Amino acid sequence: MADWLPVVEIPDLRTLIVPRSVLPQPPGALPAGQRRDGLLGNLAAGISHYTELPTLSGVPIREILLGGLRAGDQPLSIEDELIVGTAQTTPPLAALPTAWPKPRIFWRIFGGALATYLLLQIGLWQFNNANFVPGMIVIGSFVVPLSIVFLFFELNTPRNVSIYQVGKMFLLGGALSLVVTMFVNQVIPWSGTGNLFQAMLTGVVEETGKALTLLLMVGIVRYRWEANGLLFGAAVGAGFAGFESAGYAFVEALKSQSVGAATVIILMRGLLAPGGHVIWTAMVGSAIWKIKKDRPFAVSMLFDRVVMRRWLIAVLLHGLWDTNVYYVPWFIQEPLLLILGWYIIFAIMKEALAQVAAAQQAVLTQVILAQGSVGA
Repeated sequence: MADWLPVVEIPDLRTLIVPRSVLPQPPGALPAGQRRDGLLGNLAAGISHYTELPTLSGVPIREILLGGLRAGDQPLSIEDELIVGTAQTTPPLAALPTAWPKPRIFWRIFGGALATYLLLQIGLWQFNNANFVPGMIVIGSFVVPLSIVFLFFELNTPRNVSIYQVGKMFLLGGALSLVVTMFVNQVIPWSGTGNLFQAMLTGVVEETGKALTLLLMVGIVRYRWEANGLLFGAAVGAGFAGFESAGYAFVEALKSQSVGAATVIILMRGLLAPGGHVIWTAMVGSAIWKIKKDRPFAVSMLFDRVVMRRWLIAVLLHGLWDTNVYYVPWFIQEPLLLILGWYIIFAIMKEALAQVAAAQQAVLTQVILAQGSVGA
């Protein structure tokens, strides 16, 4: 670390390493000189206050989602960006970025998977061969969830989680979470959809099942960042969503003896997937890793106030998603819940970036104090 300290004057060093825009702020706080006016501003303040998360002021959402599409805007190739998370490829703390990333890989994954699905669909139309159907169901069910997992992979600014670990949680974690959910459902058998009470119980069952699956990774001490929990949670939620969608499409195809019915299921669930299981489990995962940090895991951490609150938020979002609200059509209800869910996700990501910035600040302060004591 000493080789880069002499490059600048010490008073300017913390400004260069830790941008002030990502330093930790109280939940709901706005930068000095800014006011929050209007219904939407007050609503956002209320959400931030209840969730105990920062507001989205200063979060470049458009740039995050679309900035990576600009050609030549990234210093590394996609292949190089994927080679992270090993002992040799995890950046040191001082080198971690604290600015908002501009993800681009997830767009290419989405485009490639969508093209694969369309090719299978064309093959079915052209040749009327049923062998195309299983591939259509599998690829179609995983197009959107897999793409969102790669978005969270790119948002994991500590760059300490490998594609292998993400794939393990996506496939093994997704399948295991389904099995665990079935076991939990034996304890709480009254879950369902439509009725508010049953829908909320469905949220309790499924969010508990997915949260328990995260225990596969929580014992690994080197995964100490809140952003890691977001990624692992998203991977488990995406696997769960993909397997669930494939199951629904398969059953519908058998029941109606129609591939078209399965296609409708795939398209509808694909359109709504960004607001579902992926982000709900990501919220819970972020809370577990926020509490755990670099300490060994203890079961008591699952009952921490932060974990329980974010689990409850996921359950509420899940339950409302499955509830038929009178006089509110699904094409209004579920997009609103999607927007609310992503508001919370971006707020958590802002907090996760602040965690990295605070850690860098702490290390920098120790170095400055050590140099001062040596100089004295």
